Amino acid sequence: MDDKISVFNLEDFFNLSTDLFCIIARDGCYKQVNPATEQVLGWKPENLIGHPWLELVHPEDIAINQLPTEPQQNLHWDNRYLHKDGSYRWMSWSLSTDQQGLIYAIGKDISQQMRQIEALETERQSLYNLLNQLPAFLYLQPNDYGVGFYNQRFQEVFGDPTGKRCYEAIAGLKQPCPVCPTFRVFDTNAPQLWEWVDSKTGNVYQIYDYPFKNMNGEPMVVEMGLDITAVKKAEGALRQREKELTQKNQQLSEALTQLKKTQAQLIQTEKMSSLGQLVAGVAHEINNPISFINGNIIHAKEYVQQLLEILQLYQQEYPNPAPVIQSAIAENELEFITQDIEKLLDSMKMGSDRIRDIVLSLRNFSRLDEAEMKTVDIHSGIESTLLILQNRLKAKSNHPSIEIIKEYGQLPLVECYAGQLNQVLINIIINAIDALENLSVINQHHNPQIVIRTLLLNSDWIAIEIADNGIGMTPDIQKRIFDPFFTTKPVGKGTGLGMSISYQIITEKHQGRLGCSSFPGAGAKFIIEIPIQQIKSV
Repeated sequence: MDDKISVFNLEDFFNLSTDLFCIIARDGCYKQVNPATEQVLGWKPENLIGHPWLELVHPEDIAINQLPTEPQQNLHWDNRYLHKDGSYRWMSWSLSTDQQGLIYAIGKDISQQMRQIEALETERQSLYNLLNQLPAFLYLQPNDYGVGFYNQRFQEVFGDPTGKRCYEAIAGLKQPCPVCPTFRVFDTNAPQLWEWVDSKTGNVYQIYDYPFKNMNGEPMVVEMGLDITAVKKAEGALRQREKELTQKNQQLSEALTQLKKTQAQLIQTEKMSSLGQLVAGVAHEINNPISFINGNIIHAKEYVQQLLEILQLYQQEYPNPAPVIQSAIAENELEFITQDIEKLLDSMKMGSDRIRDIVLSLRNFSRLDEAEMKTVDIHSGIESTLLILQNRLKAKSNHPSIEIIKEYGQLPLVECYAGQLNQVLINIIINAIDALENLSVINQHHNPQIVIRTLLLNSDWIAIEIADNGIGMTPDIQKRIFDPFFTTKPVGKGTGLGMSISYQIITEKHQGRLGCSSFPGAGAKFIIEIPIQQIKSV
């Protein structure tokens, strides 16, 4: 009786399992298959019994997926297995043989895991590509003096470090440096900033070292080095000039100070220009194919219209076509196709126009290639910012969509640093979105809103008000909202620099005012006031 129950339970286990269970004969053909095969691969058990197991393996995987031939042999591998719909699924197999040569195999569908791995690999490759575009060399330093990941600039400066210690690859030494600021990071867990002179070339590098942990939790250091040789030479020449002009009057001293400031501004402008070129390049690469698509859709629509007119003329002249043509018309739903194809082309045109608008908004939002002050349309900057944040405003599983209420006044063009002003807008709106999302978790019936109002204060000043109906702030938080590194967000969600930088941009860069009005439970309002024309320094 117990044996029967045991056999019955094993049979149930075989048939009820969601994983693939199969028995393969010595000739490599299916002998028994459980019903999960149809759920996972679309094949009914009777479709497979008697067929070779390797018949459905992807051709590229057959060579490494040979069935076991020895008794009591255990194997495991992953491969691509043919689904009945013609696609392939990634399967993880465990196989074992018994004394009679029968093969017992268990297969688990790991397609989703493999897609996730491929997505992660794509993201990692994108990050590598980005790091390879940096003008500075960058590498990972483990505490065993090895060289981990390194970017293309590193190899251009130091050559291939494969098989070398860091002091060999970088400094050309046979033993570790007596004093190494990089390794000080391992002891202090604090960033290091220092300068290093390459004895082989004489180039000077600004070195940035940051503590880092790999996926295993092991400490490492991320080191980045920027070649500042030209800057150092300029500074050396400047110091020499200062020495020669020590007896000059105060006017020359002030001119020298101004020269230093100009030098720093040029360096910053060069950095911003590089970022602007990167954005412009990406926008250009997207715009080209979209332009092709837009142009071809117009011609395709004309061609389709002409074909439809010819088809209509044919139906008028030959109202009773041959039976085979009538059958084809009915089978392919010709009437539906003729009605739907123009809608299809219109939707394609609408989609490509949407992509073009997004690219334009990205360029308008960043304006990183516009270092100088310009007169701009404030409302255009607000719209670009809202378009960038459109996904954050949509409804999610844990909160409803956020309603944007625009109350735009009649504003003239305003002289400002457009990219920096857009950064202030996005910082304030993101904070409002975060506050509304937090309130929606507490009160699911809350109707989240953000009101954006612009108005002309007088002939010289304009104001931008951004108000939300979120959780609001206490007086203590409101007093510190513009302090550097102050944040109410959890660790990893905020740096505490967004509002501090925004305050600096408005008050210092634009000679304006940035204020906040808020009470607990009554939302928050940020008020930006800037002059229409900036005061020129003499």
